Amino acid sequence: MNKKKLIPYLILAAFFVVALLVRSYRTGDADAQPESKTSTRISLDVFRDADAEYFFTKHARCRMECRNITQKEVKEIVSKAEVNYNKSDLQASAGAKYALEGYTSNDRQHIRVIVAPKQKHLSIVTVIDLDKDWECPSCR
Repeated sequence: MNKKKLIPYLILAAFFVVALLVRSYRTGDADAQPESKTSTRISLDVFRDADAEYFFTKHARCRMECRNITQKEVKEIVSKAEVNYNKSDLQASAGAKYALEGYTSNDRQHIRVIVAPKQKHLSIVTVIDLDKDWECPSCR
């Protein structure tokens, strides 16, 4: 084959390779963003620590009382550390908040506990009964 006839094919192949490199570079940048969100995830051992100190917010205490959920049940769910990342807010401005879900062993209540790990304690933000919609007017 004549060298002059090969030149257009070589140029076309070079453009194809450059297009693939540009596309993979852009895809790599897009993939890097979700990783930055997951980089705020912490080890679940923080929740499983039997010696962890708990701080219950006023709101959490009110919701727990209204929904018949004890501190012992909250600690049980937190220690199991089954995280629902769809309901968690790892990018919260005041720090990551994790939605931990499970069934209490006492009365099989299906609850979600919103926990904000702090340096010296686990802050319980709120507690939700996932099966029953409780009226808690005093917690507003």
